[in-house]
Amino acid sequence: NYALGPKAQRLKHKDICESGSKGVVVPHAIYAEYGMDALYDYTEGIMDLIIEDASVVDHYGRPEMVFFGPDEGTASFMDAVAFRAKERGYRYWRTITTGKSFGIPHDTYGLLESGELFGLTAGGEEKTELQINGRTVAVTDDMEKIHDHIGGKIEVSGMTTTSVMGAFRTLIDRSGSREEDLNLMMTGGPDGDLGCNEIQCYRGKICLIIDGGSVLFDPDGLDKRELRKIAFMRHAAPRVNSLGYPVEKLGKNGFRVELSGKNIPLPDGRVVEDGAVFHRNFLTDPDNRKYIETANIEAFIPCGGFKDTVNHGNVRSFVALFRELRFIVEGANVFFDDTSRRYIAAETDILQIKDTSANKGGVFSSAVAEVLAAFLFEDEYENRLLEDRATRWALIRDIITLVDGYARAETDMLLKIHEEDSSLPLFVLSEKTSEQIFAFQKIVASRIDEVTADERLLWKVLETYIPGILVRKLGRKAILGIMNTKNMKAYRQAIITKKLAALAFYRNGLDWQRYVDRARSDFPGAVRALFSKQTTGAR
Repeated sequence: NYALGPKAQRLKHKDICESGSKGVVVPHAIYAEYGMDALYDYTEGIMDLIIEDASVVDHYGRPEMVFFGPDEGTASFMDAVAFRAKERGYRYWRTITTGKSFGIPHDTYGLLESGELFGLTAGGEEKTELQINGRTVAVTDDMEKIHDHIGGKIEVSGMTTTSVMGAFRTLIDRSGSREEDLNLMMTGGPDGDLGCNEIQCYRGKICLIIDGGSVLFDPDGLDKRELRKIAFMRHAAPRVNSLGYPVEKLGKNGFRVELSGKNIPLPDGRVVEDGAVFHRNFLTDPDNRKYIETANIEAFIPCGGFKDTVNHGNVRSFVALFRELRFIVEGANVFFDDTSRRYIAAETDILQIKDTSANKGGVFSSAVAEVLAAFLFEDEYENRLLEDRATRWALIRDIITLVDGYARAETDMLLKIHEEDSSLPLFVLSEKTSEQIFAFQKIVASRIDEVTADERLLWKVLETYIPGILVRKLGRKAILGIMNTKNMKAYRQAIITKKLAALAFYRNGLDWQRYVDRARSDFPGAVRALFSKQTTGAR
């Protein structure tokens, strides 16, 4: 779809440009140490396509914007890509990447049970700086000091985990269960953003962690204080995984089997000859049932792992091993394949929320805190947001609140539909509802002039998407002025179509077809009705 390289001719097509795409940069093994060069080759080519230049032919004829986000192996390159875009004269260089050091990283901040905000940032010399409500309270490499301030007091940590836990807590609440009573297993550990944030905020026992370091198990619950201390060490280099857990803190039936370990004795006398084999097969090896049955693990939140770890070939063994499981909320993407999800839905009583519903917080945070905020503040982004402590932390609070609310609203609607018709598995409903929302976006797009022509209605839509602090700082007139410019038109239209479609579904999902029919016959009335109701989690 793209012609990459210097002075590339612009080959564009409306459907390609508006649908979005995902690129994967995989250098040959012999070039594995040249990640920045490989990423530059990719991003330079994309910028060749979007930056106006006399040597290229523009068949598209509209302003273009692209957004890159970090994934495995590229997180440390985001600053470099943004500054290179600035060097090349790309007007929106601040928004070209998310996860920058000069933005609002989406897995750094959280909410305490007291309602205060906290952040864990780099303090220099591998130290961690703890801020509460924007004020530094500790800069240390002693995690006991961090734990004394916030350990055991965290409601949510990180935007992605906020989304996952919003889905999880909604799921268990509707099932009449208490988080404190549910023993949890995790894949991915304290050295990953999702895993470490999960450890920080989970209220019940964590009995099993499988990460890149080991299989760490204790049927009586792993020591939460020790787990949190490791999780707080997010600025150590390299980050500490489950191997940092002190084995002397394991109960009499607990064990840690290192990935690289050989001939490791377990409490029952069994000897693990090869830690890598034990690690790879742990979730499906029937010989492990004698350990798992002692832990009463009822909840599973995968926070890491390979694609399709649980798949059509091993799902029966997985289910047979973890017979007590009642809830699965997919934090990690593509940990299960659809065949395994279908088997779990048909053959067990496990309620499972798919990654596409549960894992949205990080993307939303980046889209709002970095992309939207940078568009609205423009050249004053650093001065009016990043350097303004009150505004920055108010935006963090707004985003945490929005992420939690949207995750709960979507999960609640999925569960209500599922309760009315249990023949459709929850993971199928996640996919089906996404398709319904996309289809409704097309209806909105076809009538969008009716929204933009009514300034009062347009503002109501934008106001549901834009965090309150940005509205208060900039005001309605300034925001509308920016959003109505030629360069922002496509972005504004995308907000309108996506926001109205999602809001419509959150509020009318149980009677969706009737609402869609009403929108086709009375679009203005159907849209205005969205703003005459009060629905939890959907502003």
